[in-house]
Parts: sequence; structure tokens; C-alpha cells
Amino acid sequence: MSFNQYTWDLYKQTTIGIEMIKYFSDAGGYVLFKDYCPYANFIPEDLYNDWLENIYCYGVSDYDHPSLLEEAKDLYISLITLGIRVEGQQWLPANDFKNMLGIIQPMSYVLSQFAPEYFFPYLFLCRIFELNKIADFFNIDLPNIPKRTDYKGRCMYYWELCEVFYLFRKENGLSPADLWSFLYDFAPNNLPSEKIDMPKPSQVWFIGGRLYQEDKSLESKFWQSSPETKKGDILVHYETSPISAITCIEISLTDGVIDPLFRYYGCIYIGNRINIPYITLKELQTDEYFFKHPLVRKNFQGVNGWSVNSENYSELLRMIKTKGFDIEVLPKLYAPTLPKDVIIEYEHDVEQQLLEPLLNSMGWYENKDFIRQLPIQAGRGHRIFPDYALHYGNKPNEERAKVLIEAKLCMRNNKEREEAYLQARSYARLLNSSVIVLCDKDYLIVYEKKDSFDRDRYKKYHWGELENPDLFNELKNKLNI
Repeated sequence: MSFNQYTWDLYKQTTIGIEMIKYFSDAGGYVLFKDYCPYANFIPEDLYNDWLENIYCYGVSDYDHPSLLEEAKDLYISLITLGIRVEGQQWLPANDFKNMLGIIQPMSYVLSQFAPEYFFPYLFLCRIFELNKIADFFNIDLPNIPKRTDYKGRCMYYWELCEVFYLFRKENGLSPADLWSFLYDFAPNNLPSEKIDMPKPSQVWFIGGRLYQEDKSLESKFWQSSPETKKGDILVHYETSPISAITCIEISLTDGVIDPLFRYYGCIYIGNRINIPYITLKELQTDEYFFKHPLVRKNFQGVNGWSVNSENYSELLRMIKTKGFDIEVLPKLYAPTLPKDVIIEYEHDVEQQLLEPLLNSMGWYENKDFIRQLPIQAGRGHRIFPDYALHYGNKPNEERAKVLIEAKLCMRNNKEREEAYLQARSYARLLNSSVIVLCDKDYLIVYEKKDSFDRDRYKKYHWGELENPDLFNELKNKLNI
């Protein structure tokens, strides 16, 4: 859905709306940081306030207040490029974008106080999932994600967000405090919430780090991992000093995502912890299988997001079982099979040997129920062609389709899947579709519109699973709208 002025005006008249807008107008930097960024647990208040002082006194205060968007951009580029000297000492060297990235969050607060017309306090650190949901729900196009090693691009990602939300604020008549209240209170509290089935695990990953007592009491927690982690994947947790042992098995509650402004780049939420008998580093180093494992030989340096193959996981289960633990309670890898006698080499094989036979088996046929390459008017004289439109109408200037389907040969990682999702979502907007389906040689992913599409709200079906009548009919019902 788009921004609803009526709903927003009602919010501004409520007690909570009035209080939150005042809160964002008045709250100090560390208060906001502590209230909204889980990462604040690792940053003492005194240190954070020193950062705010250094950024303002030895950086921002040297500049004139910008009066144009382009002037604000120039100010920001100068800050991150020239570095900051504190009392004659170089605190952050010029062009040290990697270390500059570590203070973008407090810098965002200082800039939001210095020039609130153009800057906003970035409080989505370790909460990028929520920003993505807000963008999906309110049809806001976020900037492209820079590569991990493009530290300047990652620093610039904050400015690109400033541009996005500056335009959003102007289009909807919001003040700076209105925008901040919208982002951090109104929007999150208006997102639809529903229980989503957890997919079967298709991959195992090592993660690591110290688990504090507070961590152990949480149902879910934010953690560094590979951006390729999928919701439902198995996580083997290696606790570092002082334990130096594998201590529990967990599940990824989200797909891995990239937060360009988070130091470690890739992140997930994890939960469903099952404690196991400790498998110590020393035991792994003397085990006849694991002693040669590269991660064991590296003493688990760089553990977060290390891929674990099925043989590794089976051998780990062997070690856990020898300690008298019932491994049947631990999650198992899932490996469905493709329909028989199907050879998939090209994208059209996915369409002709998997997708179209499935649609036919559901009673839907080409040029009657679905059409390939339905032309859509998108701008002056420009047409685009989605792969499949199901339950469609194609009168001139009235193109529509209840279900939009995009086929790929293989979506090899989360980045490729997200690119396919964003492409399909743009088509779905033009066709007023209620369901998006992405499919490749391994599975189908179904996104259903609940006021809006949500990249994290989907159901995955492996092709081999559709031999199950219940799953076949469940999928058919989702597409038969």
C-alpha cells in the first residue's frame, strides 16, 4: 500500500502519536541509540557521547547549514572523505571509509540535529529487516546494496537513504520529526503480522561468538552470518573464549540479509536453540574426521557464515550421539527430489518441463488461463513482458493478472532471488496482482499480497513435494484466486 494521509492524520492526533513526535524531536542521541539499536548493548554511553562530541565539534560544526539537497550531499561526502582530527590528532584518517563506517550511526544523529531538513537519525542498525518490511509495505524503493568491500559505497548508502526519505517526506507533507516518528513508530506498528510456516532446512552453517546470559534467555537474537542463509537453515553455534566448544544447535528465523551500515554486512535472526553436550575444540582437533577440517585447523577463526556440508553435519551428529544425547531431537537436512525423467539445463526447461505441466495439472492452460510474455505498458511507448500471467485480462490499457509468475533457471543465492522478487513486484504493481510466484529448477516461492507484498513473507514448495496431495491442493488454492 502507499502512504495513507488520513490514517497518518489520525495517528498525529492520538496521545501516542503526539508523544512519539515530541520524543523524536527532543530525545538525546544515546537514548535513541539505546532504545532502537540492539548493537547499543556493546557501546558504553560515555564512549558514544564522546563520538557525538567529536563528530560535531571537529567535523560538522565547520560547515555551513545546507539550504539545498545537493549542498547537504556535498557536506556528507566531505565529512566521510576528509576524516576527523581531534585536538590536532587524527581520529579518523582521510578516505578511511572502513573505519568511518563504524561511526555512521552516531554521525547520522549529529547531522539530523544540524540539518534535519536533509538528514535523519539512522536507527535501523541491526534492524535492517524492519526497514525492508516498511519499504515493501509502503512501496518505497530502497537504494541498491553496495558490495561488501565497497566501504565508500557502504558509507554513501546512508546518504542515499536520506535522499529517498527526503523525497518521501516532501511528497507526503511530513516534517522531519514526523518522518522519524513514521519510520520508528507508526510504520512498524502498522505492518501486518502473521505466523509464517518455517521452511525445511536445506543448508547448515557454522556461526560463533560468545553467548552471554542475556542471549540465552532470548527467544530470538540478531547475529552475524552469511547473507546466503535461508530461513529454516540449521546453525551450529561455536562459543568462543572462554568455552571454545560447540554448545548448541539453532535455526535461522529469517533469510540472511545485507545491512551495508552494519560492520559485519551479513546478518540474520536466530532462535529455537537446543543445547547439546559440549564438543570442545580439543575434541574436534583429535577426532579422526574433524582434525583435518579447515575451520578446525583455523581454530574457528572466521566462523560466522561458514558453510557446513551434509557429511560434516552427519559426523557432528555422530560425536554428539557418543555423548549419550538423543540426536533425533535435532533438526535434519531436507533434500527433496525432482519429478522423474526431467532434465533441466536451460530456463525454458523450467518453464516447459516443470511450470507448465504443473499449471496444466491444476486445470489451467495457455491462452485460456495463463499467457506467456503478456505485454505491459510501462511509461511512454515502453513495454515489458513478464514470463507468465495467470488469470489474466489483456484488453488495451487494461492489462491485469491475478497471479504473476517469473521463471529462472537457478536462483543461486539470496541476492539473485531478491533481484527476481523486485522485478516481479514491479510487474505485479502494474498488473494489480495479488500473488507473485518465483520458480527455478529446485522450487517455487509464493508471495501473497496482504495490503502489500513482503519479501520475508512467503511459502516455499520444492517440486518433489508437490506429489503430496495436501501440498498440491494448498498451492493450487493459493493460485486459484
